[in-house]
Amino acid sequence: MRIDSHRFGTLELNADQLFLFPQGLIGMESLHQWALIPDPDNAAVAWLQSAARGDRALAVISPRAFFPDYRVHIGRRDLASLHLTSGSEVYVMTTVAGHVGKLTTNLRAPLMLNLDRRLGCQVITNDDRPMRQPLPTVAAQSAQPLPTSNVRAA
Repeated sequence: MRIDSHRFGTLELNADQLFLFPQGLIGMESLHQWALIPDPDNAAVAWLQSAARGDRALAVISPRAFFPDYRVHIGRRDLASLHLTSGSEVYVMTTVAGHVGKLTTNLRAPLMLNLDRRLGCQVITNDDRPMRQPLPTVAAQSAQPLPTSNVRAA
């Protein structure tokens, strides 16, 4: 599959490298297929690139890389679209906004990924997490790498 993206140029991906978000994302409910692309300049950041719209890409991070105590508090029903089983591997990411020196992340509406089934959803937490939490300038060294797709430029 070819994705003509504004940020990365033309990308070649296999369909099994995409994540399906059945309900889309907040504000982009009609966009269901997304690729997770590594940031070429920053290993703590990845990009969720829409497969249908080349002009739609969201910077994402692992919130635990910056906030080690971060936990997602949601109801079980919120995860139904992920089709989780007892051994499912779930990854949590949050979106990044702003510009260098003034970056924030949305801890209130994380993205949940079922890595086994390549399914995703965005949820609203049941706690009072901020929508615009300022990011510290350095991520924790023990952070896991983001589960990005292997892509190549076409």
